[in-house]
Amino acid sequence: MESPEPRIGAHVRSALNSVPHSPLIDPLRRAFEAHSGALADIENSFRNFTSHAQTAERARYFFHSWSLTNHSAMCVSGIGNRITLRLLDERNGIDKPRLTSALLALHRISDEDLGALGGTLHADLFYEMAGLFCDGDAWLSRGFAVDSARAFKEYKNRSGLRHPDLMYALLSTTVHEVYTHGEVEFILPLFKDCVAQHFDIDEKQARRRLAWISIHCGPTEPEHFRHAVEAVEHYCAAMHVDPLAYDLEALFGEYIENKAAVMRDLSRLLPTLN
Repeated sequence: MESPEPRIGAHVRSALNSVPHSPLIDPLRRAFEAHSGALADIENSFRNFTSHAQTAERARYFFHSWSLTNHSAMCVSGIGNRITLRLLDERNGIDKPRLTSALLALHRISDEDLGALGGTLHADLFYEMAGLFCDGDAWLSRGFAVDSARAFKEYKNRSGLRHPDLMYALLSTTVHEVYTHGEVEFILPLFKDCVAQHFDIDEKQARRRLAWISIHCGPTEPEHFRHAVEAVEHYCAAMHVDPLAYDLEALFGEYIENKAAVMRDLSRLLPTLN
C-alpha cells in the first residue's frame, strides 16, 4: 500500500494549482512528489516537538535552528539589490521595463515581513513565539544552531546573494515561498494544541504568541509564491533567459532536502538534551 501524501505536499499542491500556466509548476510538482520522504521527515520533526512539553534547552535548539531556515526577507531584499545593479547596466539587450517589473514583484514578497505595510515586523513575531517555548531569548545565541541549520543558511545565501547567475536566486525564492505555505498550514494546529495543553495562558495570549505562524497561513504565502513566479517570468523576458534550460527539478529538490536535513538533525538531537 502506498504511503499517504505528506500534508505539507498537499498544501503545496493547492498553491501550485493557483498558478497553472508557469513553466515552473510541473518541475515544482515533480520535485515535491519525488522528495515526499523528506517532507514526511519534516512533518515528524514538528509532530515530535509539539507532542509534549519540551525543556527550555531543547526548545532553544529547535527555534534557533528552525529560524535559520525561515527568515527570507533579507535574502529577498538582497536579490532586489542585485536586480537594481542590473538596471544600472548600460549593455544593450536588457529590457529594463520588464526588469523593473521583476523587481516590483520581488519586493511584494517582503512587504509584510519587513513591516512596510504598517504591521509588526515578522521577526518580532517569531521572537514572541520563541520566547514562550524557550523561557526568554537565550535561543538567539548562535550556539543553539545545529550544523545542518548553519549549512542551510549558507546554501540560501550562496544561491540568493552570491551565485553569479541571478536565476538561481529567483528559483530558490520560488520554492521557498511555496514550501513555506505548506509548512505553516501544517504546523498551525500542532502548535495550537501544544500551547493549549502545556502553557497556562489564555486564548488571546496564545493567538498573539502564535501570530508568526497564523499570519502566514491562508492566502499570504500563495500570494508571495505568485509574486516569486512573476519575478522569474519578468526576469526571463528582460534578460532573454529560458527557464527550462535549468535543471529545475534538481534545484527545487535541493531546497527540500536541505530543509529536511535540519529537521532530521533536530529530531535526533532533542531526545539527548535535558
